[in-house]
Amino acid sequence: MPASYNWLTASRVLPAVDEDLWLQHVRYTRHRDPAALEHLVAYYRPHAESQARRHFRHGEPIEDLTQVALEALLLALQRFDPTRRRPFLAFAKPTISGMIRRHFRDTGWSIRVPRRVHELAGPVREARELLSQDFGREPSSAEVADFIGIEESEVLDVMSAEEVRMPNSLDAIDPTAKLQTEQVVGKPDAGFATIENRTALRQSLELMPAEDRDLLRRYFLEESTQSEIAEQIGCSQMQVSRLLARAIRRLRRHIVGL
Repeated sequence: MPASYNWLTASRVLPAVDEDLWLQHVRYTRHRDPAALEHLVAYYRPHAESQARRHFRHGEPIEDLTQVALEALLLALQRFDPTRRRPFLAFAKPTISGMIRRHFRDTGWSIRVPRRVHELAGPVREARELLSQDFGREPSSAEVADFIGIEESEVLDVMSAEEVRMPNSLDAIDPTAKLQTEQVVGKPDAGFATIENRTALRQSLELMPAEDRDLLRRYFLEESTQSEIAEQIGCSQMQVSRLLARAIRRLRRHIVGL
């Protein structure tokens, strides 16, 4: 008999409220106290910088993304209403992510492309990553289109636009790597970001329901296909796909909240 999974009744782990921090929110909202704002910006700055790093793409200076994220943080602090008793980070994340996406839309492309291409670029990229892990190969444009539920021609438009998003510089010493001479001499150690990401991932997994952790383990660590998981837990492949997508969304929310 297949194992029984109760996916809808998993308990949520709510973070404790820092009373002093909340008082700073109240003080700034009521009186626009500069000292309170300085305290709040200093506290939330690492979260804004983390959002900038997660949205980083090749060819876009991380300093520019960090500046956009901090401007969005200030805007969120100005709009936040503590009387509604909603966690600030849950309120601020859409503002920060939205401003970074608008920054990419306005300045991140060296050529102008239709708005529809901008909107589909993220979903297409995520679908290609998920299907590559599932199939063990690069998915076709038709498979990506079927997974998302759009026309294949739209996927091809996005893929074509991504290829010319950042054309090679004439000064590049390696056209395939798009590296210029001044970029080759010294760079930050990427290992620090890896350590930070692994720590955030481990802590976030501990906050998730056991059923979600088990599903993610089967799919990403054991590399079981969705069909194999469906057979193991006694449901359809489509249900596994939806449960997996929901678990990934939950994991992302936990990581952003750390």
